[in-house]
Amino acid sequence: MTSTGAESTLPNPGADPGESRRAAWLVVICCAIYFTSYLTRKGYDASILAICESTGLARKAAGLASTAAVALYGSGQFVTGILADRFDPRKIIFLALLITASCNATMPFAAGAACVPAMVALWAVNGFSQAMFWPPLVKIVADNLSQKAFKGAVFWISMASNAAIIAVFLLVSGCIRFADWHLSFAIVSTAAIAMAAVWAAAARRLAPAGSCASAKSAPQAGKPADTQGGCRGMWRLLSASGLFAVMAAIVMQGIMRDGIEVWASSIVKDQYGLDTSGSIFSVALLPVFAAASMVAARAIRRALGDEIKGAAFLFAVAFACAAVLFATNGATIAVGLPLLALISASMCGANLLMIGELPGRFVRHGRIGTISGLLNAFTYVGAAISIYGFAALHERFNGWRPVFGIWIAVLAAAIVLCFLALRKWLRFQKS
Repeated sequence: MTSTGAESTLPNPGADPGESRRAAWLVVICCAIYFTSYLTRKGYDASILAICESTGLARKAAGLASTAAVALYGSGQFVTGILADRFDPRKIIFLALLITASCNATMPFAAGAACVPAMVALWAVNGFSQAMFWPPLVKIVADNLSQKAFKGAVFWISMASNAAIIAVFLLVSGCIRFADWHLSFAIVSTAAIAMAAVWAAAARRLAPAGSCASAKSAPQAGKPADTQGGCRGMWRLLSASGLFAVMAAIVMQGIMRDGIEVWASSIVKDQYGLDTSGSIFSVALLPVFAAASMVAARAIRRALGDEIKGAAFLFAVAFACAAVLFATNGATIAVGLPLLALISASMCGANLLMIGELPGRFVRHGRIGTISGLLNAFTYVGAAISIYGFAALHERFNGWRPVFGIWIAVLAAAIVLCFLALRKWLRFQKS
C-alpha cells in the first residue's frame, strides 16, 4: 500500500495554475459545507443547559435528544458511506442541508414546550441528515483531487468543524445574553438554507461521481489485482488491516470527545459556579485547543510515521490529563478548564488521524466512502453512550468525579486497542 503522506492541499508547484486554483476552490467550498453542518448539528448541544433551565427539563431527559441524534448519525454514517460510493454525493449533501435547516427551524417549538418525544424524534432526523455530510465530502475530495492533496484537504475540512464549534458556542452565549436561546436556531437554519443555494450552484463545477483521480493512476508494478478497487471482500479488508481493533478504539474516542463537548458547560457551571452564559462562553476554549491539537496531530503522525501510532500517543496525553483531573477533582477553574480542553483537544487530534486521514489508505480498494462512513459511525456509538451515560452518572453520584474516573478507564482501553491493531495495520500497509 503506498502512503498518501504528502501534506500540501494544493497540487505541486509545477502543476497547472488553473488546477491549483480549482483545488483551492474545492477545499474552500467543502470547508464551508462542513462548517455549516456543525452549526446545525451542535446548536442543540450548546443550548442544552439553557433549555434545561428555561423549561425545567432534567439534564438526563434533555440529553435523550442528543443521544437519539448521535445514534442516527452513527448508523447513518455507514449507510451514506455506501451511498456515496454508488450515487452522486453532490445530491446527498444538498438534501442534507435542506433537512437539517428544517429540523433546526422546528426545534425551538418542541424544546420550548418541553415535549421530549418530539425533541427526540426531531433531533434523530437531524442526526441522520448530519450523517449525509462527511462520507460524501470525503468522496468528492477523492474524486476531484490527487492523493497528494487528499490529506491536506481533509485537514482543512476538519479544521472548519472546530471553527464552527467556536462559532456556535459564541453564538448561543450571545443569544442568551442579549435575547434567548431560540434565536440561535433561527440563525443556523437560515445559514443552512443559504449554503444549500450556494452548493446548488457550486456543485456543477465538480467532477461526476466515480472519477477519482487517484483511482485512475496506474497500478504499481507487482501490485496484486485485489488491491486495485473493490475486489477484496469488506470483511477480509477489515480483518487484514486490523480495523476491528481500530473501530473499538474509535468508540473510546467518541465516548470522550462528544461526552465532553456536550457536558463541558455543565461541568464548568457545577464545579466552578459560573452562570449559564459564562459557562457556555468559557467552553469555547475547547475547540481553540482542538484546532491546535489537529496541527500537532499531523506533526506527531509524521514523527511516528503512522496514524494509529499518533492516535495512541494522543490517547496517552489525554489519559495523563484525566488522571490529574480525577486526583484534584478539577481544583480551580485555572486547573480544571485547561485539563478539560487538553483532553478534548487530544480526542479531536485522534479523530483527525483515525477518521480523517486513515481512510485515504483505502483509495485503491474503491472503498474510501464506505471506510470513512464506517469508522465515523463508531465514533457515535461512543457518543451515544457518553451523552446519556455521563449525565446519568452525575445524577446518580451527585458529582462529576466518578465521571472523571470513567474517563481514565476509557482512555486506558483506547491505548491498548491501538497497540492491538498496530501489528496487522503495519503488515497491511506493506502488503
